[in-house]
Amino acid sequence: MASFVLKVLAITLGVFFILIGLLKLSPAISSELYKEMRKQYIRMAKVFPLVAFTGWKPNAHIYRKIIASIEVTCGAVLIIIPGPLKTIANIMMILVMVNDVVAHAQIKHGYQRMSLPIVFILLLSCRLLIYYQEIRREREGKKSKQENVGQENSQEQTVGNSEQREETMPQESKKTK
Repeated sequence: MASFVLKVLAITLGVFFILIGLLKLSPAISSELYKEMRKQYIRMAKVFPLVAFTGWKPNAHIYRKIIASIEVTCGAVLIIIPGPLKTIANIMMILVMVNDVVAHAQIKHGYQRMSLPIVFILLLSCRLLIYYQEIRREREGKKSKQENVGQENSQEQTVGNSEQREETMPQESKKTK
């Protein structure tokens, strides 16, 4: 059941991030949304979260293209590529969404603009938690199988030793008579 939920979440989130990333990169899907994204990133570049630490402000258009490229790439990884890369993509998307929430808070857009990144932070976090729970169950299952095999081997050895003792006991009893 958990693997089904992981697959559904990965595909849904991946498609969403690919779509949003493409909206930021090209006006092919919707020219109005593309123009709105461009305006939004001009405002977001002014409140770039790392300015306080680095003193560097990114170019708004490059910033938008980098974020969009990350979204498209991570979305594709969530859909197509299995394994640890999917976890890395998940974590990267959480960081991008946190960046969006921080930027919207600094611009004082209110919860209306912050709600979508918050929802996706929660969905990505749930996907990550389910993934780690599944890994933990697999590890516990392997440990219990190994312990069961170890117990069976020790029981077989114990049974074998007791059979050997029974075979040697009658011989010893004959010698004593």
